[in-house]
Amino acid sequence: MDHFLLSIAITLAIIIKFLFKYSLAKPKEKLPLAPGTFGWPIIGETIEFLVSLRYGLVHEFVQKRTKKYKSNVFKTSLLGQNVAIFSGQEANKFIFNNGNKLVIGWRPSSIQKLFPSTSFVPIEHDTKRAQNVMSYFLNSQNVDSLISTMDIMSHLHLENYWKGKNEVIVYDLVKLFTFSLSTRVFMGIENSDKILNLYEKFNIFSRGLLVMDIKFPGTTFYKAMRAGKELRKEMKAIFEERRVELQENPDLPKVDVLTKVITEQDENGKYLTEVEMADKLFGFIVGGYDTTATTITLVMKYLKEKPEFFNGIMEEQNEIARNMMPRIVLCWDDIQKMRKTWSFVNEVLRDTPVVQGLFREAIEDITYNDFLVPKGWKIYLSFGVTQKNGEYFPNPTQFDPSRFEGNGQLVPYTSAPFGVGHKICPGREFARILILVFLHNVLKNFQWEAKDPSEKILWPYFLVPIPTAGYPVTLSTV
Repeated sequence: MDHFLLSIAITLAIIIKFLFKYSLAKPKEKLPLAPGTFGWPIIGETIEFLVSLRYGLVHEFVQKRTKKYKSNVFKTSLLGQNVAIFSGQEANKFIFNNGNKLVIGWRPSSIQKLFPSTSFVPIEHDTKRAQNVMSYFLNSQNVDSLISTMDIMSHLHLENYWKGKNEVIVYDLVKLFTFSLSTRVFMGIENSDKILNLYEKFNIFSRGLLVMDIKFPGTTFYKAMRAGKELRKEMKAIFEERRVELQENPDLPKVDVLTKVITEQDENGKYLTEVEMADKLFGFIVGGYDTTATTITLVMKYLKEKPEFFNGIMEEQNEIARNMMPRIVLCWDDIQKMRKTWSFVNEVLRDTPVVQGLFREAIEDITYNDFLVPKGWKIYLSFGVTQKNGEYFPNPTQFDPSRFEGNGQLVPYTSAPFGVGHKICPGREFARILILVFLHNVLKNFQWEAKDPSEKILWPYFLVPIPTAGYPVTLSTV
């Protein structure tokens, strides 16, 4: 009995000591939110953000607040969401290295409604499938065939739309070309009337991606929804036509993305639904033609504005053309030799980012720089602030392609026009090859002069930077 009472006494003493210790302990302090303001009720700071987005000045929107709050992360309210805005090399590294761990991609409401499969397909699965498709498409067995197709189509496009013309609007023609190539490569469509029909609808569809999702007759979003509905009807017919081809010829080689998405199965043997297939192809096409056309247009504009770099790039392209003989189409080895040209492209993208930033969503509470980003908050990562920071890019207002010429001075995670590491854009290599192939053909065949050297660049529909008049130029053949 004595031993029993002793054990009871010891147990009670331990419990009393535990309760006493924690009753006196200070409550655990919760980390503060990042500095900043949510702005006006409901609209927050959305209007100022969208205005800066349209004029390519998101970096100034971010810099102003970064300086005010003395922090590379601050809070605000955009598009009806609580948002933490990040900038800087460490922020790039943090966000890209924590994909699917702490953050996932986030699509604004307008995109979610235009791409219905986003309601039931997690974005990380969607991205993984896109990467799988593109890796198949760009493997060593297929890449030379892809480059050959791009080269031949570039030559035909320039023959049909540029040659013999005194003046052309570069952006309009390049966008038509990149769309035609994307539909040919991704879906095997070669009929010019069908391509033009799809092109008109896709232009309307893409304009609704980053606008207020007001589905009212006459609004940009309403028109985009209608165009999407019409496109899905046409895509359904295209799917059926390809399925018949595959049934009649089971050994039909997987020569394009359309066949790949129709025949692809997940780990459970499940095929994609028609909604998913359409959304996949919409994503590939929109991503494959608009940003690429913009980049080519900007590079051509910069080449005229920065003539000190023009001769070096021409020398590189002429040497490639000479070494190709008697071969008449480009190959992978030729693309790899276009180092000076690609460095110029990268500096253009640093100076005028085609994508000014990206949205993510916190999937759990995040601690960053001793601040809390609560689960469910949206994150905006600004590229422009980092790319115009003199700490990473000395004399950031000076145009200098040598930054990208492999001299080891480029700080990792500071230039991210296509993302970084395992979160790099699935279509990056496709875009790189297409840009270089088209520029090779333009430089080999034409000289041009801007009709309006002072033409401004805007981001209409908050998507990509476009010269206000589409960059009209006078042409002459080489």
